[in-house]
Amino acid sequence: MQITLSVATSIRICMASALLLMLSVPAQADLPKAAMDDYVWKALDPARKSDYFDNECEYDSLVAYRKCLERDLEKHDNKLSEKWGLSERVSREKDTIYIDVPNRSLPLVFRDELFAPDGQSHSYFSLYEYDEKRQLLYVLKSFPEIENTILINLKTGFYQQFDGIDISVSPNKERITTVERYIGEENITIWQKHREGSYQRVYESDPSELKAHLAFYQNRDQKHDFEDVDIKWQGNDSVLVDFYYLINETDDVGYRVRFKVVKNVKASEWQIVPIK
Repeated sequence: MQITLSVATSIRICMASALLLMLSVPAQADLPKAAMDDYVWKALDPARKSDYFDNECEYDSLVAYRKCLERDLEKHDNKLSEKWGLSERVSREKDTIYIDVPNRSLPLVFRDELFAPDGQSHSYFSLYEYDEKRQLLYVLKSFPEIENTILINLKTGFYQQFDGIDISVSPNKERITTVERYIGEENITIWQKHREGSYQRVYESDPSELKAHLAFYQNRDQKHDFEDVDIKWQGNDSVLVDFYYLINETDDVGYRVRFKVVKNVKASEWQIVPIK
């Protein structure tokens, strides 16, 4: 026997569904949103840094691509090495960077890898930044889709690779902050130096910790482009991390979303605090 609902029952069900929908919409609409005075704007350099290697080599063949990279990288790296006063310690020959460091009879060697006929599986190194005061050299390792940073201490010879290109060392060199740029999944990591000299993760942000603060500035119907990062240590237990977003892809001015990652006392855990 087929059972059918009465007209009155159907009307009551529709009204209840509509009421639930009406109650759910204001809950989202009532979330606080940034006013114009809440935005902090900054002119952003599309080239990111003047020392960044912009790979303009076209892939006609593996041999041609390799020759182009060797020529352009050799010019880029040796020019920076001379500019930084490191010509006697840091140099590139064709596909290899050589770096003389203490406590090693042979230099550190970073060699480009071009090993796929389609040109998609390759990596190359390039000099990126130099902190003369603290003798810290930064080398990028670039892949087709991502880039990593190698931190080299020219005083000790220590080196370690970190994900991404956004990295900052604390004043006492005991901690490092890195930021990985994912679409909608940005990440902040704190690293602590251990006895053997390497840095290990002691804090990694959860995406949910960032999204609520990002949503305060962003239109829920439009994803803004993540363009740049500023990392500034305030002592050894607190660091400001500023994300900059473009409303339109062609903009050259972005708005700031600021976070502070702080460790209040030695026994406490690292915590992230949104800053407006």
